[in-house]
Order: sequence, then structure tokens, then C-alpha cells
Amino acid sequence: MNRAGILKSRWCNYEVLLQAWWEVKRNKSYFFSILAYEENLAVNLSNVLIRLENGTYHPRELRTFYVHDPKTRLIEAPYLEDRIVQHALLIVIRDIIERHFIHQSYACRRQRGTHAASDQLKSYLVNYKMEGYCLKVDIEKFFYSVDHRVLEKQLSRLIKCTPTLDLLKKFYANDSGRGLPLGNVTSQVLANLALDPIDHFIKRELKIRHYVRYMDDLVLLSKSKEELQNARIRISEQVEKLNLHVNRKTIISQIKNGVDFVGYRTWYNRRVIRKRNLYKIRRKLKQDANLNRIASYLSHAMRTNSLVYVIKQILLVVPERKEWIIKWYYKHKN
Repeated sequence: MNRAGILKSRWCNYEVLLQAWWEVKRNKSYFFSILAYEENLAVNLSNVLIRLENGTYHPRELRTFYVHDPKTRLIEAPYLEDRIVQHALLIVIRDIIERHFIHQSYACRRQRGTHAASDQLKSYLVNYKMEGYCLKVDIEKFFYSVDHRVLEKQLSRLIKCTPTLDLLKKFYANDSGRGLPLGNVTSQVLANLALDPIDHFIKRELKIRHYVRYMDDLVLLSKSKEELQNARIRISEQVEKLNLHVNRKTIISQIKNGVDFVGYRTWYNRRVIRKRNLYKIRRKLKQDANLNRIASYLSHAMRTNSLVYVIKQILLVVPERKEWIIKWYYKHKN
């Protein structure tokens, strides 16, 4: 395998930092921090560039807070300037890393995402109708458990540029030697890389034809329950080799009951939003029924059998948005 080298000049230049700035600014143009930084954009980016060039750049301490949706997660958010550097780095290394991924890996990749992952699963289920079985594999505390030594071995197989690897390490290094900060954009790519060996094992060794992964949620389909039972054991062994663990939510279920994946329960001929997500829509809208939230719920429900229900819940809270919803629907239905 050819490793990528001499990458520093590609991310350590003003043009790439400016490109990264536009990535960070997207959909956040009126945030105070964005406006303040943009007042002296050229000077600010030039100062970052100088520190990157002479090796004195260090990320600031992450800002931490918890979210509860539905389970409690610790978010460690980088400051604006550090987000710019992360995006600049990813502009160069994202394709180097992702070209080794299999097609069935969908999380945090361009032209992918939850909708594409769900569509892929639905297309697989056509081969089964209401027969067969599904193995859902879930990794225990995945983001908090990624082993840095294992991750660095994987990175070194793809990249040999020491300054690039050193800069990347600054965004996840900690005293425990484990875990990736949930707020870093670099963490998304690295988390995908962490489970890439499992993807190749499932496709090449187990030869499972119908398989799809979204981050640490793995779905395998088969008409043989015994095949999936064997796969469950062997996948657990491979996950252990990465110093990770499969948790108790890993189960084998019948396809006729629907497959719970990326927020939907899916059959070959229909798809609905998970019940717990439907229950919280009205509650969330009562807290804040802004247009961004409404559009997010409509987008999630589009192309599902839950769309009418979601629209009704929205109109119960904000009936004055009926005309806006109709326009949004006809704009996005195709």
C-alpha cells in the first residue's frame, strides 16, 4: 500500500485555510464569534498560518457540556480557530483516508449520511421481503473507547507525513490514551477509520453480501440465522482485537419485525420514524418551533410513512405555518 507523504505544504497555506474558513462559516454567518473573527480575517488566518509553519500551534482546551438526546453524551467542542485548522487538515487527508473505506460505510461522508444509509438498507430488504434475519452490532461506548495506539497504527499505514500525523494527534490526544472528542470534525473521520478493519473483515472474510454501517451501528442481513450467529461471534473477536467491545444491544431479530437503523424502522416496502423520536417531536416543538427545527423534522420524515403524522404534530403547535410547510414539501418532494 502506497502511503501519502509530504502533505504539510498542502494544508499549511493561506488558500486552504481560507477554504476551511468558508466551511466553518457555512450556515453560521450571523454567529457573534464568526462576525468577530471575520472583521480581521486576513490577519487572523495569517497568524494561524505562522504558528502552523513554525510548529507553535496548539489547540485550545475543549469546551465541554452534556446533551441528553435521548441518552447523556459528553460533547467536547473546539474553539473557532481550531475548527478552521481541523477543516484545513481534512481538506487534504479526508480523501486519502476514505478511499480505503468500503462502499457500505455511510457516516459523515460526502454524498452519504443517514438517508442514504437507510435507502441502502431498504434496497437490500427487497431481497428478503418478510423472511430472513438481521444482526445488529453495536460497539460499547464507541467514541469514548477508541484506542489511540490502534488508531495511530491504522493512520501510519495510510500517511507517512510526520507533521500531518502530529497535528492530527493534537486534536485527540489525552492522558488515558482512549477516546475521540465528539465535537471535533476530525473525530468523525477517525472514528470511521477505527472500524474500517471490521468492514473489510465482514465483506472479505465472512462474505456477508448485504451489510451496511453507520458509524458504530452495523447491520448484517441473511436468510440463515446460523450464519448470523457465527458472524456475531467472529465479529466480537475482531472487535476485541481493536481493544473495543460489542455491547448487549447486539441482537439477531427477524426481518419481518422491521430493522431499526439510523432513526427509522424499515421494511422492504415501507419505512417509519422510530416511535421514541415521534413522541418527542411535539414536545420539542413546544419548546421552540423555529423554521430550522420544522425543516429538520420534515426532512427526516420525507420519503417515510410517518410524514403525515409529523405534519399534523407540527400544525398542532404552529398552525400558522401551514402555507410554509406546503411550499417546503413541493420544493423538496423530488
